[in-house]
Order: sequence, then C-alpha cells, then structure tokens
Amino acid sequence: MWHMSYNINGHEITVNFPVNSISSNKNSIAFSDSQGKYMQTFSKRIEALNFMKWLLSTNK
Repeated sequence: MWHMSYNINGHEITVNFPVNSISSNKNSIAFSDSQGKYMQTFSKRIEALNFMKWLLSTNK
C-alpha cells in the first residue's frame, strides 16, 4: 500500500493505492481505495477524465 497526491487548481487529492474500483458520472469520479470510498467532483469533464487517467496509470 502506498499513497500519492494529485494536484489540481491548488487542491490536493490523496489516494491510498491500490484502488479497488473507479467509476465516472459527468464531472465526478468515484473510487474506493484501502482507506474507503470517495467521490471527487471537478468543474470540467476533462479534469475528471484526466484524474481518472491518472488513477488508472498509477494503479499498477
């Protein structure tokens, strides 16, 4: 288990890998990691997609 931070617009999202599930809905990304379930909402859909790509690429 390890954690990494994703920074966007001055906000830091800490994720405790490995991530068990990821789902998206409009501007929100829901995911569950070793610490629980979380939902992050972004102002733009592209920001949500970039976060999801980061989760997928980091979750190895």
